[in-house]
Amino acid sequence: MTNSELAKNDEIDLIDLIRVLWKKKLVISLSAVLFAVIAAIYAFTAKEQWTSKATVRAPLVSDLGTYFTLEREYADIIGDPEFTTEKLIERVFANFSVSLFSSDFKQQYFEQSDWYKKALSEYSSESSQQRFLANLLEKDLTVTKPDLKKDPNAIGINLSFSAQTPKDTQDVLKGYVEFVNQQVVDEQKSDFLEVLRQRIETLTLQKEQLAYSSEITRKIQLENLRNALEIAKTAGIKDYAKSVNGNISLPEAMLGDAKIPFTDSKLSDGTYLFMLGEKYLQSQIAILNKAQIVYSPDYYKVEKQLSLLIPILKKAEKPMKSNSYHYLSSPDFPVQRDWPKRAILLIVGAVLGGILGCIWVLVKQICGGEDE
Repeated sequence: MTNSELAKNDEIDLIDLIRVLWKKKLVISLSAVLFAVIAAIYAFTAKEQWTSKATVRAPLVSDLGTYFTLEREYADIIGDPEFTTEKLIERVFANFSVSLFSSDFKQQYFEQSDWYKKALSEYSSESSQQRFLANLLEKDLTVTKPDLKKDPNAIGINLSFSAQTPKDTQDVLKGYVEFVNQQVVDEQKSDFLEVLRQRIETLTLQKEQLAYSSEITRKIQLENLRNALEIAKTAGIKDYAKSVNGNISLPEAMLGDAKIPFTDSKLSDGTYLFMLGEKYLQSQIAILNKAQIVYSPDYYKVEKQLSLLIPILKKAEKPMKSNSYHYLSSPDFPVQRDWPKRAILLIVGAVLGGILGCIWVLVKQICGGEDE
């Protein structure tokens, strides 16, 4: 058989096939309509899915609010050379980022969420409830970082949540971001309070030790003066300016020709204090008993730090508003369904029904079930 004859036969077969299909066009149309109706029933009864999206980045100084002020004041008071605004922002956002990805945080959020409790009531068995929660954690609530290889200019962290209504998606996603933020802020505040309290306790102890040291020094000084006074009384030394042999005063005898300063001479030693005489020693004792204790410079430095840190502690113990993130785009209100795509489902259903109708007609024709 020549090629022309084969082509002619193929043409005849194709025409016959078209004739058969055209003859059964009503059956094919009914099949297409039937499947379109089935697709429509599914499209209008299936659970809808909507998705809200958001993007967050590192916070601004204004986002940190009171927490930034407390950290900066604390660093200034203690003289922390390593404190910078950039390091604080980086540390806070790093904690927030890690928490966003945490499955435990996601579960904690849903377990206290009214939306989750209401949705969970639709599932009767424990296994179905567990599957519902697993889908929420793994599929519905997603947190991703952009691929810098594909988009080098991308910044921030992307979040999305899918649910059956647009409002639910937006509310739940907002709620999750706020929940994680509050947890991070509370942890940061707790750590800061612990460091601050330890610093105050340490400084308080230092102040007490310095005060005790000054009090002991004064006590020893008074004891030395009293002992010297008793010795001076016993020795009959009334006045340190009295002459020895009628020519030289006692201090001059002790200082010698070199004229050594009094504080460097033997008269400053408790052993030789009696040589100053009763009158001088009694005056010293009277003044020391009346005068307030003069503490060391370190004591007053510690006291000043404490007076500045204690107000910070009181402010830190109060509730504070602080954000550990900044929205590049806040959770949106979705305006287009993810699923079901009703128009597409209707078209697919009709096309599939038509194809299956054609196949059914051709099978019947091949099997000889109907005449041409």
